[in-house]
Amino acid sequence: MTNLFHNIVEEAPFGIYVLDTERKIVYWSRGAERITGYSREEMAGCHCFDGGLDHIDQEGTHLCHDFCPMMATIFDGRSREQPVFLKNKAGRRIPVLVHTEPLFKGEKTLGAIEYFRLLPEAEYPVPEER
Repeated sequence: MTNLFHNIVEEAPFGIYVLDTERKIVYWSRGAERITGYSREEMAGCHCFDGGLDHIDQEGTHLCHDFCPMMATIFDGRSREQPVFLKNKAGRRIPVLVHTEPLFKGEKTLGAIEYFRLLPEAEYPVPEER
């Protein structure tokens, strides 16, 4: 059964990654590779804010250090969802919808998981960066 779940996650049409409480990437799915162009080997072990994704919001604000949905989810244990623009390996901004969920073991926070999927570029034009 474990292999079945692993295969489902790996073949999902969206990206998945998992952070520990220090925001280090501990899992990077095949879907995340397809969407971003970054391989598992390039991303695993990196801090999310150093990995090159450099998320910005619809106003062009960089999110990785001050307004990070994953960091907020780790801190308060609440789910979040918002459209953002990540930078793929080729350096191009692409719109994605991110959904974050906390990871717990009992009462202890272990980190957070993010699911992300592509959004239509015609509906989500890339904003000017601040």
